[in-house]
Amino acid sequence: MSREFALPGTRPKFGPDRVVDIQHLALVLEVDPKAKRVSGTVTLRAQVIDPTARALELDAVELEIASVVVDGIAAAFRHDGKKLVVELTPGGGERSIAIAYRGSPRRGLYFIAPDEGYPDKPTQVWTQGQDEDSRFWFPCFDAPNEKATSEVTVTVPANLFALSNGTLVSDHTEGDQRTLHWRLDVPHSCYLVTLAIGDFAAIETTWRDVPVVYYVQRGLEAACERTLARTPRMLELFSNQFGVPYPYPRYAQVFVADFIFGGMENTSATTLTDTVLMDERAALDYDIDALVAHELAHQWFGDLVTCRDWGEGWLNEGFATYAEYLWREAYEGRDAADLELEEWAESYFGEDSGRYRRTIATKLYDEPIDIFDHHLYEKGGRVLHMLRHYLGDDAFFASLRHYLTKHRLGSVESRDLARAFEDATGKNVDWFFSQWVIDGAGHPELDVRFTYDPERAMVTTTVEQTQKVEGHTPLFRLPTTLRFQVQGSDVDVPVEIVDRKHVFHTRLDGAPTQLIFDPGRVLLATVKVDKPEPAWIAELHGATIAIDRASAAAALARRGGPVPERALAEALDREPTWSGRAAAAAGLATIRSTSARDRLIEALGREANPRTRRAIARALGEFVHDEVAGVALAGIVAQGDASYFVEAEACLALGKVRSPRAGELLREAAKRESFTDVIRQHAYRGLAEARDDGATSLLLEGTRWGHPTQGRRAAAGALAQLVRGRRDREARDVRERVELLLGDRDFRVQAAAIEALAVIGDPAAVGALRRLIERELDGRLRRRAREVIRDLEEGAPQADELRRLRDEVGELRTLAGGLRERLEVLEARDAPVAKTKVVKAVVKAKAKPGAKKSKPGAKKSKSKSKSR
Repeated sequence: MSREFALPGTRPKFGPDRVVDIQHLALVLEVDPKAKRVSGTVTLRAQVIDPTARALELDAVELEIASVVVDGIAAAFRHDGKKLVVELTPGGGERSIAIAYRGSPRRGLYFIAPDEGYPDKPTQVWTQGQDEDSRFWFPCFDAPNEKATSEVTVTVPANLFALSNGTLVSDHTEGDQRTLHWRLDVPHSCYLVTLAIGDFAAIETTWRDVPVVYYVQRGLEAACERTLARTPRMLELFSNQFGVPYPYPRYAQVFVADFIFGGMENTSATTLTDTVLMDERAALDYDIDALVAHELAHQWFGDLVTCRDWGEGWLNEGFATYAEYLWREAYEGRDAADLELEEWAESYFGEDSGRYRRTIATKLYDEPIDIFDHHLYEKGGRVLHMLRHYLGDDAFFASLRHYLTKHRLGSVESRDLARAFEDATGKNVDWFFSQWVIDGAGHPELDVRFTYDPERAMVTTTVEQTQKVEGHTPLFRLPTTLRFQVQGSDVDVPVEIVDRKHVFHTRLDGAPTQLIFDPGRVLLATVKVDKPEPAWIAELHGATIAIDRASAAAALARRGGPVPERALAEALDREPTWSGRAAAAAGLATIRSTSARDRLIEALGREANPRTRRAIARALGEFVHDEVAGVALAGIVAQGDASYFVEAEACLALGKVRSPRAGELLREAAKRESFTDVIRQHAYRGLAEARDDGATSLLLEGTRWGHPTQGRRAAAGALAQLVRGRRDREARDVRERVELLLGDRDFRVQAAAIEALAVIGDPAAVGALRRLIERELDGRLRRRAREVIRDLEEGAPQADELRRLRDEVGELRTLAGGLRERLEVLEARDAPVAKTKVVKAVVKAKAKPGAKKSKPGAKKSKSKSKSR
């Protein structure tokens, strides 16, 4: 069973009491980028809720409070460095609280400047308030359920610009100072108040009558336009699908350096990391549409309607994640969008099995940031996808419109969403929210078996839930569909699973060629399916939905043998979608015969789509110690590829194959500059996969300050892989160097160092991890460090033994592939008639007229930075 999410000592968290309702927040600031200081006044206009209250408690961390004035009169206050308590005179009505303060924030407000390692870095200042970090740069009631209109008046050096929420009221320069005044008249939570200061170029466009503006460091305008070009189309799509037009007077996006997330949905003014700015080569087979759509969708889900407390944060993040799917579905079609679902499932399943299991909505956390995980984002998105399919599109989107309209400008809990669906559709979905969101954790584990009785023309489908029903993991209620293809047409049969085991009998008009459980893989479940091999082959070549064809490819690969191999080779050649061809390539890699390898190499030479070529290169990496595969991969690494990502994947695969040329070629590849440093990252990982102990010095150098952050993180991970499980002097030296990275100035490198120490597996790292916990403000680092300490102290299995076993399994699989080929020859010699019948059956099934396949998917962002 998965671990519990809550660490020892964790207590439930609830929102703070409110004695006043803050209606307007006004900041008047002076920001000094050189001194890394902020000073000014925040004025809160509030309506009294509790007229007997004698004090107002606000959040103000590591700020110097100069004075507090209430209704024009100096007020007494207490400040302990975290909480600011302002004394009030009892009574009702409206109050004005003005707080003068200054500070040099370590969180919330970030100062970026050139230094010895990065002399070309721009001078910038930007904020990041979510989840509870606005308190580090201005005194506030730092809870998501407190909403107010806002204005920010900020003075900065005259050569810089400052962006904030809403519309620009005024902008004037006097001497060497520039003052800008922004105002937003739509109430929003204080974690969404933003400030981004820098020497930005502005690119202006519109959607309907709404200004849409992109800000970026000067000189990067072309990359900015290339990266954000589809924003107006997203605004149109979401305004229509959500049933509420974009609710703010302006939409801005600004790229900043060293941002600690992929993006942040500040109301009307999203912040994005500049690492995703695409050059022309990156745009060949990459986009960041998922990130852009995610942050834009938050303007409705999170900003307009906000979770009441962070334990309900999935109402923000689950919807924003699902909006990624909605955009991809509208822009490229369902087949491309379904790839998003599969990636989300993999992320969630990995966290559930490898780290912990929890309910999506929870009060049990130490800090709000703890729950910003794959349960909140990816599982939340998958849950909404299931709900959409259960209700149908019309009912689902009508319910969203009702939810957004009813709770506009308000704060919500999961039960509010459930009630909105019930109000709009008449369906009570409490059972759904109970098992998937509020009370239940985990997911169904299903065993499915199809059999066909030709005499009765009846399919028997047996479905069994095999997950352990314990803790928060329930027996699930699962509405789904059985799909049979009969005489070239899909026949869908709705069923509902509620018990441990069900047997469904379906009478058909003829023998089915396809037998699909849950077409489109809508359910968030692990599913094992037993069906005749010809059905898998028919589905590989003819299932209506591409993800079902990919599922068939994986199943045939697990079965192995000459017939599945030929079917996969045919799919690699003829499948219309790039993702389907990629699935066929992965299947051939699982089979690992020399003929499968040769088919992959042949396809690599003729395949035009770079996303499929990337998958083929990855597949060739499974042929460990195979010289022919190594030669093919070495050619790509040596000569390069039009796609950054194909070249990068070939680097990693070359290391996995352990080609004799890996060390030489990967060292050269590690010198190449690329988008997000992707080639260097994969070259480093390839050196580790190749067990190139001589690469230690190169990798240690790769971690140094001054190198690209993505490569630094990859170098730390590769070092850990090289020495994992070892306790010799070199391993100790590597561990100590990685421990130094725990104090790095780059948060992302710190996080990579924690993961590297987990891989190394040496309990001697516990002391360094404890010191990080004591000094760090970032809750993500503290949480993960605590988990790694727990694992190290409990004693994880020896990593070197696991590595040895993995390699032995890989070599045995290669040997098994060769043995299968020999068996194929013998079977062909002894029973040629039987084999001919099988092949004809496959061709006949494929030739029948069926439902039209979906068109190939277009560009897919395989790896994106984590959004908020």
